[in-house]
Amino acid sequence: MTFQTRNTYSGFTLVKHARIDEIHSDVYLFEHDLLGCPLLAIKNSDNNKTFSVAFNTIPTDSTGVAHILEHSVLMGSKKYPVKDVFGEINKGGLMTFLNAMTGSDVTYYPFATRNIKEYFNIMDVYCDVVFNPLLERSTFDQEGWHYHQESEDAPLEYQGVVFNEMKGAFSDPIRLIFHHIFGGLMPNSTYAHESGGDPANIPDLSYEQFCDFHKEHYHPSNAFFFVYGDAPLEEELSFLQERFLSAYSEKGKRTTIEEGDETTRPVFITDHYAVDSHDTKEKTFLAVGTHVSTVLDRQQSAAFQVIANILFNSDGSPLKNAITSSGMCKDFGGFYLSSSCFKTFMISYLVGSEPEHRDSFLELYNTTLREMVEKGLDEDLVLAELNKYEFSLREEASKAQRGLDLIGKAMTALKYGTDPFENLVNEELISSLRQKALSGDYFESLIREYLLDNQATVTVTLIPDPDKQAATKAVEEERLEAYAETLTKKERKELINRTRKVMEQQQLPNDIETLSLLPHLSREDLTSDINFHVTEPSRLFGQEVLVNRLETNHISYLDIGFDVSCLPVKLLPFIDLFGTIITEIGTERLDFKQFAKEIATCTGNFSHSLSTYSHGPVDQNLKPVFWLHLKCLPSYLERSLKLVAEILQDLSLKDKARIREIVGREFAWSEHSAQSEGYTLASARVFAHLSQAGQYNEYFNGITAYKSLKDLALNYESREEDFLDNLQAIANTLFNRRNLLMSITAEPEEVELFEKVGNCLIEGLSDEPVSKQELPAMDLPRHEAFITSSEIVYNIQGANLLDAGNGYNGHFEVLKTYLSRDYLWNTVRQMGGAYGCFIQFSQITGNLAYVSYRDPQVKKTFDAYNNVPAIVAGLDVPDKVLQQLVIGTYGNFDPHQSAAARGASARNEYLSGIDSDYKHRRLAEILDTTVDDLRHFAGSFERMIPNSYRGAIGNRAKIEADRDLFDALTEL
Repeated sequence: MTFQTRNTYSGFTLVKHARIDEIHSDVYLFEHDLLGCPLLAIKNSDNNKTFSVAFNTIPTDSTGVAHILEHSVLMGSKKYPVKDVFGEINKGGLMTFLNAMTGSDVTYYPFATRNIKEYFNIMDVYCDVVFNPLLERSTFDQEGWHYHQESEDAPLEYQGVVFNEMKGAFSDPIRLIFHHIFGGLMPNSTYAHESGGDPANIPDLSYEQFCDFHKEHYHPSNAFFFVYGDAPLEEELSFLQERFLSAYSEKGKRTTIEEGDETTRPVFITDHYAVDSHDTKEKTFLAVGTHVSTVLDRQQSAAFQVIANILFNSDGSPLKNAITSSGMCKDFGGFYLSSSCFKTFMISYLVGSEPEHRDSFLELYNTTLREMVEKGLDEDLVLAELNKYEFSLREEASKAQRGLDLIGKAMTALKYGTDPFENLVNEELISSLRQKALSGDYFESLIREYLLDNQATVTVTLIPDPDKQAATKAVEEERLEAYAETLTKKERKELINRTRKVMEQQQLPNDIETLSLLPHLSREDLTSDINFHVTEPSRLFGQEVLVNRLETNHISYLDIGFDVSCLPVKLLPFIDLFGTIITEIGTERLDFKQFAKEIATCTGNFSHSLSTYSHGPVDQNLKPVFWLHLKCLPSYLERSLKLVAEILQDLSLKDKARIREIVGREFAWSEHSAQSEGYTLASARVFAHLSQAGQYNEYFNGITAYKSLKDLALNYESREEDFLDNLQAIANTLFNRRNLLMSITAEPEEVELFEKVGNCLIEGLSDEPVSKQELPAMDLPRHEAFITSSEIVYNIQGANLLDAGNGYNGHFEVLKTYLSRDYLWNTVRQMGGAYGCFIQFSQITGNLAYVSYRDPQVKKTFDAYNNVPAIVAGLDVPDKVLQQLVIGTYGNFDPHQSAAARGASARNEYLSGIDSDYKHRRLAEILDTTVDDLRHFAGSFERMIPNSYRGAIGNRAKIEADRDLFDALTEL
């Protein structure tokens, strides 16, 4: 169908159409004749069809009403009065993406699927839940907050999914920094409020205010619609008009942001964040936020994104090096915020500092920045960061969720009244930016005007406080006690009954009649004829190289791996740190500053990771691998490979000062991660009990690695020489062609080029015999908890479920879907109040663990884990529900991935002994699953319980309240 501008189609008039070759799409901007809402359509041959409806949601306080509403509309609508619509859809579908998100001034509901039937099904559901939600009081209580008391002798407390989620979020000091910068630079504005909700303010929100917010903000006139992909545009327009928009007879109001007051002079804010230790040395955060401009000037925004990397993030930056070498911090960095709100900001920060360093930092910052401007920026550094920025834009074109990326860019334009078509193209922008930056003082003039001579700044000092958590808890308890004192005995009894009623409702599943209202695919919509990509083992340069010839937009993704089993165990806790150092430190020829510029000039990224592979009998054929990852464009492939070869052959560890800085920085961030998002540490410790693969991961990334890094950082002076010797020993032993593995994902012509020039990676490597080192058993407490300053807990329980993976099949994958998306979702999230709960499982070893996320419970969560055997044994799901689970599992088995991710998956499967036939057998088993097949695993889960290992990490009071669950409590 041909669309003409100024013509009307299903109530939408076409305002503008353009063919944008850069994104291989026709783009159409429509406006609804009556309601005034825009619809942007990006049409192309991509079968990953993407839809989103978004609303301007403007907070006037920090109660988190927009965030709570985002959760709540997905809990049922007039057409679909299904408890937890989102959970039911997520349980059984082929979606490649399904979510809802709340920003500082917008809430949006995107999804993507490759199935046209499902596309219109979910569009119908998503539109009905946002325009016609039930918004029952019980939903507000569950998703937002409520007074919770289960019995006369139980404590009165606040509960709610968003309340607990934001307690976890506010445990992160970075969140506080953003909150203060926005409030300091835009006082009395929309953005001075916490749209996600401040736990201290969430209980101020009433159910009536919650409902009123929906009436005010969720009208189509306050909405934006986006469609992307190969679905027929005329059908999308008529679908929205006939099913939803035609029901409205009047145009509604479009809400607008409150700009607030303009900051014209420096603002200084000091606050505290919670820590669980009285050792507060070098744990202060300092941050500077500067109001730069608005989203209206796109080229200026692009320029500042490059400038941020030049100034704050490149190891070649004189500013970064002056500050990190000053002794005032463990790390310095920064970034440019260009789409969080209408205004744009430059933010820089110090990690691991002291409050008294604030003024010295500001003086050094401004002095060094002024010197850089007066001398002119280093041309090589500017070119390097321009190349890096351009690479990132090119790589965006090959993202799996390309539709989401483009919709996000267009939404920023539509929100703030700029041209969405301009936001979808980059080539002219990059060309102009490159010309300006390299032929004059464009960057220098921007730095002078917007950073040096700009008084609109806010400086935040965030000081660690070991008493803050107790003080916050005391305030919350005083508020609860004050409320309790207002209750009569009758009212207290009613509260307990209401709490129990909420818990009972949470346990009730949807009946089949209600579930049948939701549109679903059937097994007949599925096919077992999936063409799984398989890597091609090839012999190049006398080595096996795993080759993946895929469409990558002419980006080459190269993985250079080394088998770590040759290293003695004493070196393993330092291997991750070793990877960080060698990807930054430089070579005999290039110091770390020159090396950083060369990396940015000729690569898109150079990084490392650690993985462990095994197949066959458990702990045999075990291959722990240290990977170096390189991505680059064809014109830089040979230069990039020679640079990596130089690292492997001429690594220099002579710059002791720089290595010391890296160690301090890495510990500062590791400590921050452990305190705010530490579940990976506890999970690694649990899996360390279960296999040698788990032990390797514990040494690489677990508590053992964390403690080794902490000991090194805090005692560096006495440990330095031994540590440098260890680094050299790792390099000497590891970089050997007998340890080598390689993989490349690229277009055929780039693979051919690699075959010609890749030999440089091999030539200088040692070929000495290597021997596998024994990995001794680890002596660890069986059940262990780790104390941090977090307000919440992460709970992990794991054991071997299927001995050496024996008995694993596609039926188990369906059961895993049920446990993750139904049982654990209902018990740990909805009833327990956690933000989420999921399963980690290895089909090779048969090891399984349950993991809760931002959880207010401890014992209740472990009780839920221990109830799994009974749940599986008594499983009796109707055919319709089973079909839903099968379809959801099928969708997981055929993920929508970028070319780079497909290549990495194929590499990992090859190293794990998984081939296409194996995957097709599992797929056939998934499709043939019966309820009896699911119940078959009950005995395995029953045997798992007495052999389980528990781990937890998080809030001291919550863990100590259930101290008897653990053999050891450790402060991190």
